Amino acid sequence: MNKRPQILIIIALVAFALLFLRLLQLQIAEYNKYNRLAADNAAKNVPDPAPRGIIYDRSGRVLVENRPIFSVRIFPYILSAKGKQEQDRILKLLGQLLGEKIELKTTAGEPLIIKDNISLETAIRIEEKERDLDGVVVSSRPVRLTASGSVASHLLGFVGEIEADELEKLRDKGYRLGDFIGKDGVEKNYDELIRGIDGGQKVEVDVHGTPVRIIESLDPVSGSDAKLTIDLELQKAAEKALSGKEGAVVVLSAKTGEILALASYPNYDPNIFTDPKVNWKWQELKSRNHPFINRALAIYPPGSIFKVVTLAAALEEGKTTPDEVFNCPGYYRVNNRVAKCWLGSGHGRITPIEALTWSCDVVFFELGRRLGPDLLAKYAEKIGLGSRSDIDLPQEKKGTIPTKAWKEQYLKEPWYEGDSINYGIGQGFVQVTPLQMALVYAGVATGKIYKPYVVAEIKDRNGEVLYKGESKVVSNVSVSSKTLELMRQALREVVRRATGVAANVKGFPTAGKTGTAENPGRAHAWFLCYAPFDDPEIVIAAFVAHGEHGDRASAYVARDILNWYKENRLKKVYPEEKHEGQYILHGSVKVPYGRRSEPKPELPGNVPEQTD
Repeated sequence: MNKRPQILIIIALVAFALLFLRLLQLQIAEYNKYNRLAADNAAKNVPDPAPRGIIYDRSGRVLVENRPIFSVRIFPYILSAKGKQEQDRILKLLGQLLGEKIELKTTAGEPLIIKDNISLETAIRIEEKERDLDGVVVSSRPVRLTASGSVASHLLGFVGEIEADELEKLRDKGYRLGDFIGKDGVEKNYDELIRGIDGGQKVEVDVHGTPVRIIESLDPVSGSDAKLTIDLELQKAAEKALSGKEGAVVVLSAKTGEILALASYPNYDPNIFTDPKVNWKWQELKSRNHPFINRALAIYPPGSIFKVVTLAAALEEGKTTPDEVFNCPGYYRVNNRVAKCWLGSGHGRITPIEALTWSCDVVFFELGRRLGPDLLAKYAEKIGLGSRSDIDLPQEKKGTIPTKAWKEQYLKEPWYEGDSINYGIGQGFVQVTPLQMALVYAGVATGKIYKPYVVAEIKDRNGEVLYKGESKVVSNVSVSSKTLELMRQALREVVRRATGVAANVKGFPTAGKTGTAENPGRAHAWFLCYAPFDDPEIVIAAFVAHGEHGDRASAYVARDILNWYKENRLKKVYPEEKHEGQYILHGSVKVPYGRRSEPKPELPGNVPEQTD
């Protein structure tokens, strides 16, 4: 009993010590944290979104800019302080001006957007009634406007409000709930540079929520402007040439890797997303054969356009020679099976160089069998297939270049001889993108593989260059100059007198290759080309899904682009080619004119007439 007072004193001292330590923690150790929380409780933020940077084409023409849209906001804490009668009067008057009933469901929190994207006339009418509408503010925010509507939509992309999964990844980079960010194309890939820095006001309020003073005011900082490699007029010409066909076009600068045009159809108009209340349009668009897929970066079987890889591999590995003569009777036997050449009557006696010109399947069946999958994969990978090009756009697929090990791993099957002959003509398991094939043909044309790019430079408002795209050689084409020259001559003859004559533009000598790729349903149609033949400036990859015949559907797309380029961009004048006996002259190079053929045996069974 005598010790009880001492125990009580000890308890009191311990309690006091704990309280004192807690006070020290709150007042000193965690002062900044609680000071910030107190300030936030006593303040309201009024955001002022920054305009995004303007996007230009290579000549300075505007591709994407900003336009203001007006919103009506209510400050609930101001209206709640006015009393019920006055509050009802303000909401009724606002409803009359907006043409709809307005209800206030909360009396606290941040300013509420009552109506977004109102007309300028409505905004002016509300501003005129400012004295009668305490707590109501008309604000504006910039939204994206694509100057030419749907033109280059897959390349430019669109902007939308940040989603939960995006916010989780980007929170550490300063992104917040309610931010608008790039969702595709250049808008997405360079969002951090283009988006700018939001401004706004921090307003101190009293216990009733009434504004007392402005604590801080920050002006928004506009995003940086981007200049692209795209030629807007050429882009329009490419989209016109594609003319509503499902497919894609890539126009590439042969000697720099710059993307001059990139079209994909079906496309969409990014401007419809300026109003967040048009989600129904999003769903409607998605039902129209997947318009958000960038088909220029999607994968498809290449068909005969792959034959340049097969021929290069066969010549370099000594599996054939330029002078070897094959016989094409219109079919090729593999054990007890018969594979048909696209030309049912056969090509007769033909060299591998002429076989590329006339796209003889029988010759490439045999070359595919001689090479096998691993040698074909070796040369395909050397020239950039089977991996992403690292273009500065999202959505790019890497494709598939199969090997024996690949088939065993993914399909749990051995490699068959029939797989090799399919491989030789670009069928079977091979998958490529139109962009990859444009780079392959640029490699054939120049001997170099370039890294493709879309953004030339990005500058801030002070003119400082924050980013600069540069021409970069990824690798040299790993085949001899003799092999390259033989392939170039064969490709020139494709356009001049064989399956690519539809793209033969007078005064603009072009080399190219048609392709028809089998797949479920109607075949896909390809045409790859570069021009001018002697000094390549552009490479065109034209792909039409389910177009059936490369010499018809895709070659006509390329022809229209070539014609436009000749009339609007080509500076050198090319005379018509001259013939010298059995040869056609390409500068100092003589190329055989015409082809030799002999009577062919009949093809077993009924073979419908086909084209490549």
